[in-house]
Amino acid sequence: MFTILTTWISERIITVTAVSVLTVAAVPTTLIIVSHDDHNTIAVVQPADEHSKVLLVRAVKKAGDAVIARLNTAEAGCTTQVTQAVTTSKVAAKVQPQLAAAKSQIHGSVAPVVAAIKADEDDFAHLTFVTPQDEENELEHLKLIEVIALGDGHSAGTITVTCQTVMITITETIQITIIQTTPAPCTKDERDTD
Repeated sequence: MFTILTTWISERIITVTAVSVLTVAAVPTTLIIVSHDDHNTIAVVQPADEHSKVLLVRAVKKAGDAVIARLNTAEAGCTTQVTQAVTTSKVAAKVQPQLAAAKSQIHGSVAPVVAAIKADEDDFAHLTFVTPQDEENELEHLKLIEVIALGDGHSAGTITVTCQTVMITITETIQITIIQTTPAPCTKDERDTD
């Protein structure tokens, strides 16, 4: 049985790596593949031990939570700006439904991003094997989400664009039109006195 398993593993590794395998040694948390090609390649795939895994998961969670905090701050700042624009207008009471819709639209653009980050953190925390490369990939993914949502300093993110759109909509909604009344035409008696 062991020979059949070794042969099957050797054939699979040869197919994937395209080298002939001399030795396959499995030790706890490490798989070492030694080949006899021209470069004497040794490939080591080593998942993190439990302590290292906890540290990697904690680093990803900390980075994800930092992005969530920035998203929540952006949402709060945008909501405050929109609220101030409405309350300083003379028709603030009339646009309260639009204000509620605007706040909902802002939250609707932030909530899915926050949910995606939390889901990524949870998925990463529940991986069976974690390597430092996995952590690096996850951190890069979080950075990409942050740039898309909040911008990179040179261009606006989706949250900023949503906030600007809402501000423009509210500004248009609270425009006031002043109608002037024209004076009544002069009567004949008024013209004769001049």
